[in-house]
Amino acid sequence: MAEGTPWLTSNVWARRGMVATGHPMASQAGLAVLHLGGNAVDAAVASALVTAVVMPQMCGLGGDCFALYSDPSGTVHSIVGSGALPLSFPESLLHATSQELLPLRGGASVAVPGALDAYQLLHQRFGRLAWADVVYPAVSLARDGFSVDVGLSHDLRDNQAELMQDRAAAARFFPQDRPLAPGEILVQPELAEWLKEILEAGSSCFYQGPMAEVVAQAAHAAGGFLSADDLKAYRAQLEPPLAVEVGGFTVFASPLPSAGVILLEALAIVGRGGFSADWREDPEKVHQVIEALRWSFYDRRARLGDPDFTNFRAETLIDPMHIDRRWAKIGWQKANLPMEPQDLASEGDTTSLVAVDQDGGSVSLIHSLGLAFGSQVYVSRGGFFLNNRAGRSFNLIPGHPNQALPGKRPMHTLNTYLVQEAGRTLLVGNTPGGDGQPQWNLTILMDLLWGGRSPAEAVAMPRLTVSPATDAHTLKDREQVQVESRFSPRVWNDLGRRGHVVQVIGPYASGGSVQVIRRVGEGFVGASDPRASGQTVGF
Repeated sequence: MAEGTPWLTSNVWARRGMVATGHPMASQAGLAVLHLGGNAVDAAVASALVTAVVMPQMCGLGGDCFALYSDPSGTVHSIVGSGALPLSFPESLLHATSQELLPLRGGASVAVPGALDAYQLLHQRFGRLAWADVVYPAVSLARDGFSVDVGLSHDLRDNQAELMQDRAAAARFFPQDRPLAPGEILVQPELAEWLKEILEAGSSCFYQGPMAEVVAQAAHAAGGFLSADDLKAYRAQLEPPLAVEVGGFTVFASPLPSAGVILLEALAIVGRGGFSADWREDPEKVHQVIEALRWSFYDRRARLGDPDFTNFRAETLIDPMHIDRRWAKIGWQKANLPMEPQDLASEGDTTSLVAVDQDGGSVSLIHSLGLAFGSQVYVSRGGFFLNNRAGRSFNLIPGHPNQALPGKRPMHTLNTYLVQEAGRTLLVGNTPGGDGQPQWNLTILMDLLWGGRSPAEAVAMPRLTVSPATDAHTLKDREQVQVESRFSPRVWNDLGRRGHVVQVIGPYASGGSVQVIRRVGEGFVGASDPRASGQTVGF
């Protein structure tokens, strides 16, 4: 900790356990599970299921999920809950000569939902409480209702025209033909019934039998190709994480098709030049951060796809020899990188959370529908939306590593991280925000690990966001760097002289909902992003 740093302000301290999520009710559900004797995994899964109820535009049964878990021995495990393009997706649409992209919304944008099986795999392998204990808080909130917050109300308003085309969605979320207002109560009986069945029978009832048929029928009715067979064949995976050693720490991230490799590559490149607490005041260092991110996004776009379909290994991009080559390419001014067809970041609608326990367990979890309300396909009999990950992320460019193919998983924006020092887990964190995720995670880590900042300070520091990045549907947007106005004018003017197109935005306007928990001594200190409505709680 840096001398004189105000570690008291806005930090939450606890001894036995802590949970930080993007919604207060999810944090409180996770904390309640810890009080029941659950571990960090139980708390994380309970919190995730609650966010599926209280943040239906962000995540849910129709989405996908990645998680990292460090067990009490220090071994780090990765859960990959990422679904593929349906096997029956028509070849005629995949080889259309008039377009390079799949539809962004509607049934054809849906990939196989992987989140629920990921929750259960994480819990089955590493949880302590019964499955029913971690699912029940979500059942209760869906059945009894909760008070709508500003975020959900605004997202309903912004998507009203599209969502009201579905009668069931209109009836549930737009009473009297208007969006639910902040403070009104949202009750979701259909979702409660499905969650109750999942509580009793486990995730298998979602992926086969009547539930699977209902999900497939909803996708087909919206012009999609997801089948009950796709759902029946799906399994979340337990895989080794990616990791880099940098500055005395080991940083772990989710493997492909997650974007975790972008964070690790950029972090290693920046590390070649050394870290400093006041890097935001040094135009040269800010330039290096930007260029490290641009090269990392380029490498990911050009070379990486579903590892089941491509031979290029993500580890190649974090090999020290490759990092040296990339560092050598960072000159005084902005480099002219070769341009790729899918070039610019777009905002994501995702939520993430972290949880720790006194036994040494730590979880970092992120899950999403893709964009707000995903595909906007509402499964009326289940009360949830299906993702649009296939439409958002794939391209139709022959031979490209991210070319859409039946059974292939799309390139993902989701990523999450966990940091160890000398084999002991030091901190867990993450943020939603599409292609902003690895960028904001990078600067958060710089502030926490080498800047001497407390979690509350780190989550509030000024952010920058680089584009182009990876989302396929933003290729027409121009290349730029957004900086929050709390960066010095001297810095953004210098970036302009180096060739960067700089857009100065509001002081806290970059987006994100960072959640961070750090171990300090025998306890924990954590914080949630002031840009969002998350909450950190502990005991």
